[in-house]
Amino acid sequence: MVRGEGQREKILNAAREVFGSKGFFDTKMIEIAERANVSKGTIYLYFESKEKLYSAMHAKQFEMYIVILSEKVDRFSTLKDKLICIAEEHLNIFYKNRERSSMFLQAYNNDPAMIETLHTFFRNYNQYVSDLLEQEGIEGPKEHAKCFSGILDSYQRDIFFNPDFDYSSLLKAVLFSVNLFLNGCSGQRNQ
Repeated sequence: MVRGEGQREKILNAAREVFGSKGFFDTKMIEIAERANVSKGTIYLYFESKEKLYSAMHAKQFEMYIVILSEKVDRFSTLKDKLICIAEEHLNIFYKNRERSSMFLQAYNNDPAMIETLHTFFRNYNQYVSDLLEQEGIEGPKEHAKCFSGILDSYQRDIFFNPDFDYSSLLKAVLFSVNLFLNGCSGQRNQ
């Protein structure tokens, strides 16, 4: 790894920790510099603004998420098991970071680069799910992928704001979501 790449990675990792714990608006660049053990000026050599750093941090996390998700899903053979894996990973991101809800709830939406980063991630994530559904012979895979993501996203508020939401609640939500998606409401009556 080139020295500059190592510095950039240190800064991105520190940014994730500080933004994750304090949110975008309450984070100071000097805090990220201290966490990364670099000078504030060094951060600006790699990222021209706090917004650009925030966007780059998310872009890195989003890329890694799709790669790791794909590796985990590839371990399963049935569509149901693959969807369970996707759903558990999807909800687990929020669950593992529920004390850092500001990282998700304060996405800096005034920055065009951050908006594009979010759009790119959602496009890539939905495309990944869509490709999986298409391989399984599901008609209208893009629309189905959006619906599946929407079902899962609806649990985000419960994870962040319901103090009784524990990991068993997450697993119940995963199974309910996958069964609803595969069987529809009529399929839920018999379960």
